[in-house]
Formats: sequence, structure tokens, C-alpha cells
Amino acid sequence: MIYAVILLIFIGIILNYLSKKYSYYKLNYKREISKKIVEIDEEFDITVIIENKKMLPVTFINVTEKFPDSIYYKYNANLLKTANYLYHKSSYTLMPYQRIKRTYKAACSKRGKHIFFDVTLTIGDFLGIDTSNISIEFSQYIIAIPKPLNIDEHLKPYGDYYGDISVKRWIIDDPVLTIGIREYTPYDPQKFIHWPSSLKSNKLMVKKFDYTCENTSLIILNIECDKPFWINIDETKIEKCLSFTRTIVGEFQMAGIPYAYIDNIQGSDFSNKNDSISFGYGITLLNQILENLGRASYAVDEEFEVTLKKVLKCSFNYSTTIIITPFIHENYIEYINKLSALSSRCILITMDDKNLSKIDDKVLIFTERSDKNE
Repeated sequence: MIYAVILLIFIGIILNYLSKKYSYYKLNYKREISKKIVEIDEEFDITVIIENKKMLPVTFINVTEKFPDSIYYKYNANLLKTANYLYHKSSYTLMPYQRIKRTYKAACSKRGKHIFFDVTLTIGDFLGIDTSNISIEFSQYIIAIPKPLNIDEHLKPYGDYYGDISVKRWIIDDPVLTIGIREYTPYDPQKFIHWPSSLKSNKLMVKKFDYTCENTSLIILNIECDKPFWINIDETKIEKCLSFTRTIVGEFQMAGIPYAYIDNIQGSDFSNKNDSISFGYGITLLNQILENLGRASYAVDEEFEVTLKKVLKCSFNYSTTIIITPFIHENYIEYINKLSALSSRCILITMDDKNLSKIDDKVLIFTERSDKNE
């Protein structure tokens, strides 16, 4: 009997030695993410695959995955939350040549590029006496794009001179293009009255249309909030600008209107580096813009007036210019007015009403509603 016990102890010591020596030998770990681009709160799968390709069992393995705190699991999971990170832990026992695959449902709580960090594997020896750790590098990420916003619910004409109308119709759905303002005649429909110009001139003025010009649109997004551009960053207003841009680009895509898009976001694929603007259309361009908006930071590549100067140097072969900005600074006004003079129709969407009185009357201005019921 004593010899059997000694033999078992000897075998246990040998197996324990071998399990420690070959802990990570032919042990494979893989993580798969089902989607690359998602909406905020859209469900996606995180699949963990662990495979033991050797004759020795792995009696204990603990997997610790590090995520940004913007990732959350849809169902119960072993999670540890810290100030900026989320740690997901799972434990397994692997028999020889066994493969385990587990899938978890997760989602992103906010917009951005969410990086899935390295994974730490903790393996125990055969007798459960000792453990060892190893980190596996991963360069995975998922992009959550901005939420779309209902234009009619979140924007209003500046001064509310347009009455009870659909804001979306003015920005997206007008079948013809406004090329100027003229005096009202008895034959003009009242819906074409341009109230800001009428109030300033003390006589009724109506919009003048071009029924022959092809409808192409240029969307210019600004995220600069103050001067210098690295101070007083208003993340809330920038996020709304990103959401309005996403909404308008999607509307143009659905309406079949060719469009171009540029911005001054640091690291953007759509900054106007080559002083040229090209129009496009299609799901590929739409997805590129959405991805760009999703991974956008709050850092500015250049001051917005510089971006506007570059646009003015380009040939004007577009009919509608849409400028989306959190604020209007004095430096912008000159160039916005110049764009208005060159464009058939110029639309300004801003989250703040400062300096708007200095903008040319031809520009259609829309500001954020302080109350959705306003």
C-alpha cells in the first residue's frame, strides 16, 4: 500500500513538473469580434476560443480580458470595473486536445473607437500549488458611430422666422435650389417668403430658385470650440455636430444626392489636405464617412477658418454648402459669407447663436432647440 502511495506521489510530482514546464506549449488562445462598426448600444459578439493541442491536460486556466469601460456585457458575466477599464474573467479546465469556444454578447455605451486590450492567461500547475502568467498582445477595436438625430426635433430656424415648417425640408428635401432673394409678387406662394430678409428690408422678400442646376452638396464639419483650439472643448456640442453630420449624410444617400464631405478633425481621412474636393455617392463612401465620424477625437487638425480658406480655393462645382459647427467665431464670418456668395445655397447649422447676426442674410441658419417642444 505504501508503495502505491509513493508511486502516486511520484507520478503527481512528475505530472506537476511537466504541467509547469509545458503550460503554454501548444496552447492557443483566440478572440474574435463579430462586427467592426456598430451603433451605440448595438449588440455584437465577443467569441473566445481556447485550444489545448497537447497530451497533457490544463487543469486550471484563468483568462482576464481588459476592455475600455465604454464596453458592457448584455448578460451576466464575471466583471471587475475600475475607473477607466472593465476586466472580464473566465476560468476553464482543458483536457488533452480539447477546444472550448464561448460567445458573449456585448455593446458600446458611447461613440468612439474602442480598443480591446491585451489578454492575460493565468495557468495553474497539476497539483494546484503554483500559477504562472502570460500576456497576449491584441490590436483589436470596434467603432461605435454617432447616433442619428431627428433634424426637425433638434433644430430650429434662427429667429424662428420660418414658422411651423419642417426643418428637414429646408436642409434636405427642397426639390430646387435657392440662388438668391427677390421682392415678393402677388403670384408667389407664401411658403417661399424669406422672413429674415423681409424683416430687415421692411418689405416682403421671397427666395429665388434655380430649377435647372444639378443638386450636389458639400458638407463641412468643424469641431473647433474656442481660440486657441485646445481650450474649452465642449464635448456635448461636438457630439451633436457629429450626429447631425451622420444624419445629413445618410439623408443625402437615401435621396440619391451626390455629396462631398470634409472636416478639420485630427487624423481624419477627410481633411482637405490636397485643396481638392471630389463628390461621390454610394454605400462605400457612406460607410467611410460613418467610420470617420465614429473614431473622431476632439482634437483639431487646423483652425476652421483655415479649412474654409482651402474650400474657397477649390473650384465651385457644387450647388449646396452645409456648414456644421459647435460655435461661430469672428474669424469664421468672413469666409462663411464668401462661401454664401459663391454657393447657390448655403446652410449653417450651429449649436450656439453667438455672432449669427453678422452672417449674410442669404445663409439659411439653423440652431439647436433648447427644448424639443419649442
